[in-house]
Amino acid sequence: MIYSRLALIALGAAFAVQSPAALQMASPIVVAVRHGDCKAAVKIINTEARNTDSQIDFVAGRMLDEGICVHEDRASAANFYQHGAELGDQSAALDYAEKVGLGEGAAQNYERAGETCRAAGLDPQHLLSNYSLGYACTLRGLAGKLLRLSLPSGAFVPTAGAAVKIEFTPAAEKMQIRATPQVGSAGPVTGSRLNRPLVDATAVVENAWHSAQTSAPLPDASRLDSQVIELSLDVDNTLEAWRAPVPAAIQELLHPLLPGDIQRAGGP
Repeated sequence: MIYSRLALIALGAAFAVQSPAALQMASPIVVAVRHGDCKAAVKIINTEARNTDSQIDFVAGRMLDEGICVHEDRASAANFYQHGAELGDQSAALDYAEKVGLGEGAAQNYERAGETCRAAGLDPQHLLSNYSLGYACTLRGLAGKLLRLSLPSGAFVPTAGAAVKIEFTPAAEKMQIRATPQVGSAGPVTGSRLNRPLVDATAVVENAWHSAQTSAPLPDASRLDSQVIELSLDVDNTLEAWRAPVPAAIQELLHPLLPGDIQRAGGP
C-alpha cells in the first residue's frame, strides 16, 4: 500500500526521533536474538502488538532485510518498514525510503523516497528537491546497511548520540566524512602499549558509500541539486552481530506482513 502525499505530510510531525541503537537495545526481539532464541523473536513479531508498536516493525524489517533469524526477504522488509513508518517511527520511515529508492518491495522512485525522508525529518530547510533528497537518502540507507553487515562487532563504540556524520552533494556525487564514532580496539600492537584500531573508520565508510553509489539505480543527473546536505549513517550492528544460518522450522513460523495488513495513517 502506497503513501499518499497528504498522508506523508500529516505523519511528518508525529515521527518519534530515536536512534536505531536505542530502539534495538530496548527491544525484546533483540534480547531474544542475542540469546539465540529465534523462535521467541519471531513469536513476538507475529503478535498483535505489531499493530501498535512501531519498534516491532522496525526490528522485524531489519531482520528480514538482513537475514537475521529468518531468510532474507527485502520485499517483506519493506512492508514492515512502511507499517512502522505509519505508526510514527522515524528509523522505519528512513529504511522504507531506502527501499523505495532501490525499488525493493515498492516501485523505484527517488521522488517518493525523498518525500518519505522529508516527512521523517530530513532536510527541514528544504535545501534539496524531493528527487535529490530521495537519492541521498537511498545512498545513506544502503551505505549504513553495508557497514552494519560488514563491520566486526564492536567496530564502533556505541556511545549515546554517536554516528557517522557526512556531507553529500548530489550533483557532484561528492561525499565528505565529518565525524565518526570512537573506533573499537583490536588489542595492543605487538611489543607496544598502544592499541590497534579494529577498523580504519575513514576507509570503511568511503568504501561503503562508493559501493552504495555503484549499486543504487542510476539517477537522472539533470535533476540532482548542487546543495550540500548533512546525513547520519546508522552503523550500530548490535542486531547484525547475531546473524546465523536460519533453521527451516524457524523460517516457517514467520507470518509475513502482507500489503493488505498495512493500515493507512488516520484509519482504514
